[in-house]
Amino acid sequence: MYDLMHYIEEYGDYTFEEEKFNEIDALLFSQLAYVNYSAIVCKFDSDVETDLQEVSRQFFYLYNDDDIKDEISIVYKACMLLKQCAKKKRYKNVKMLKFANNVNDKIDKQFSAVSFYLNDKIDVIAFRGTDTTITGIKESAMLSYMFPVPAQIEGLYYFQESAMLSNRDIIICGHSKGGNLATFAGVNCSNSLKKRIIGIYEFDAPGFPKEMIERYDYIHMKNRIFSYIPSRSIIGCMLYHNTSLKIVSSTNENLKQHQVSSWQIEKNHFIFVNETDAVSKFIDKYIKELCETVGEDNIEDVFETIFDFLEDTGIKEYDDIKNFDITKLIKAMQSIKNIDSAKRENIENTIKHAIKELSVLIYEQKLKTVAIPKLKTDRIINQ
Repeated sequence: MYDLMHYIEEYGDYTFEEEKFNEIDALLFSQLAYVNYSAIVCKFDSDVETDLQEVSRQFFYLYNDDDIKDEISIVYKACMLLKQCAKKKRYKNVKMLKFANNVNDKIDKQFSAVSFYLNDKIDVIAFRGTDTTITGIKESAMLSYMFPVPAQIEGLYYFQESAMLSNRDIIICGHSKGGNLATFAGVNCSNSLKKRIIGIYEFDAPGFPKEMIERYDYIHMKNRIFSYIPSRSIIGCMLYHNTSLKIVSSTNENLKQHQVSSWQIEKNHFIFVNETDAVSKFIDKYIKELCETVGEDNIEDVFETIFDFLEDTGIKEYDDIKNFDITKLIKAMQSIKNIDSAKRENIENTIKHAIKELSVLIYEQKLKTVAIPKLKTDRIINQ
C-alpha cells in the first residue's frame, strides 16, 4: 500500500505505450492542475507546447522553497508532484499547453485548467478543483442553486477550444469541483468531440441536479465516467451522481480525506472499501433533505445564510464547524425573509434532527476510541 509519490517511483520508468494510462495517472494529472503555470506554460490563446520537464525547471527557477511552502497544502503537494514527474521517463516528455486561470470574485468564478499531450495517441485535459476551506465548500454548494455556474460554462468553452487542436483520443479529469467541470464539459460538448472521449475521471467531485443526470447526453456518456470518492466523502456527497461510485480507502480523517495524497494505492490501482462511513452517509442524507425541504427557489437564500453565519463566527475550515452554536444558527435561519413560516419550521426541524443525529454519531465514535481496561480474570477466579 502506498501513495502517489510511491506510484511515480514504481511506474515512472514505463512509457504510456509500455504501461497503459490508468486511474492513478488520471488522479496525478488532476493534481498537477493545481500548480499555477501562469509564468511558464503558454496562455490559452497560444498553441505553443512545452515539455513537462522544462516546465518544472522554469517553475523551480522562478519560485524557491519558501515561496512554495507558503501555498496551501494541496498546491504545495502538487508542486512536489511536478518536480518528481519531471525526473521520470513516463512524464518528463509530456507536452503542456493552454494553461488558463480566470478568477472573478464578483461572479464567484474560479476557473483553471491545463492540457497535456501524453503522446501521439492521447490528450489529457485537467481541471483544477477547490480546497477544504469554507470558501471552497461554498463554491461547491453553489452548484445546488446555480446551474450552470460560470466556471462550468468556461470549462465547456475551454474543453471545446483545446480538444479541437488535435484528433487524438481525449481523457478529461479533475479533483473536487474540477471533476464536476470535467464531467460537465464531456457531457455538453459537441458530438464530434464526444466520440473521441475515452474516459472522464472525477475524484471526490460534487454531482449535478437531478435533471442533468437524467438527460440523454449524460446517460449516453455514463459508461465513460469514472467516479471516485473517499470513505468519508463530504464534497462528493453534494447533489446527485448517476454513475457507479468507487469508494477509496484513505489514511486521513474527516474532510481531510478530500486530500488525495491520503488515498491508498496498490500497484496501479486504488484500494477500495465496500461503502462510505456513517459520517459521509449522514452528510449525504441531510444535504439532500435540506435541498428538498426548501425547494429550488429558496435554496440559495438558505446556503447564503449558512455561509454568512459561518464566516461571521470565524469558522474557516471544515474541522472548525464543531465549535459553532446551533441556537445561533437557527436564529440566523429565522432572519431569512423570502421563506414562508412552514418552510422555515421545516428547516429548523431538519437542522435540529441533524444535530441530534450528529451528536449520537460523535458519541459513538468517541466510544470506539476509549480503551477498555482488560479484566483481571485470574483475580476473579481465585476469589
